[in-house]
Amino acid sequence: MATAEFKKGQSVVVTTKSGKVEGVISSVDTNVCTFDIEYSVDYLKDGKTWTMIGVPARAIELV
Repeated sequence: MATAEFKKGQSVVVTTKSGKVEGVISSVDTNVCTFDIEYSVDYLKDGKTWTMIGVPARAIELV
């Protein structure tokens, strides 16, 4: 299995189809079908905390 590139609590920028989103890694998971490492990222939107799940490492950059 692969090792995680990012750790829980790190500030990151996620590249999405509609632009870049700043957030914090909230969890690190393994996809049981592909055994790739995926991340959950918490971010603020309209004053509320939202979570993106299943974010691949290739879409994440450190702040």
